[in-house]
Amino acid sequence: MLKVQFTLLDSNNFYQQGLLYVLQDYIDFLNECYQYSPQSAPVEFNSLDNMEIIFRTQEDNQGCASCYISAHHTPQHQQMTMMILENQEHYHSTKHSLSFSIHRDDSTSQVRQKLQLALEHFCHQPLAVRISSLYKCHRCRLAALSACEKKVLKLMSTGMSATTIADMLQRSQKTISAHKRSAMRKLNVNKNSELNRVLLGQLGLG
Repeated sequence: MLKVQFTLLDSNNFYQQGLLYVLQDYIDFLNECYQYSPQSAPVEFNSLDNMEIIFRTQEDNQGCASCYISAHHTPQHQQMTMMILENQEHYHSTKHSLSFSIHRDDSTSQVRQKLQLALEHFCHQPLAVRISSLYKCHRCRLAALSACEKKVLKLMSTGMSATTIADMLQRSQKTISAHKRSAMRKLNVNKNSELNRVLLGQLGLG
């Protein structure tokens, strides 16, 4: 029998119950395939056994796939995270593939289809890719910033220009720009306007 753990991190209990029913029904279907017609199973048994599938929303207070601690003690490389998106909501992460998401208004058949596609995708990923593509929350992204990057962003949040910061820190403007670009990648922002919105929140840089 296939053993798969489901963890649902969602504040909507009614939706959780319905989703759990759909997920368990899909696992029952897979178990029947493995028992009676293994060659027709969409994913190999050994690829799925003892894995954990985590469904979460984009709420920051839930942490993220990087800082998630499994209650089932599932190794990180055996954890597959799927995002629950609101109707017409777009996922803000560029790293986490949209193939690992469902929408709250998806039908039962759509959820099953998306879950199967995600499992196929996940099981063919090299372990290093699984870890590197983990969705990171704001807290984890901040923790990834270097001391220099935090210092540059903190000064930028006061309205200082790159030239002024370079003079103050006795660094070249090129170095300051490099710190800024590196920080933007880690914070998952692509435009200066997006960075400015983050800076307005003071980033929690201390």
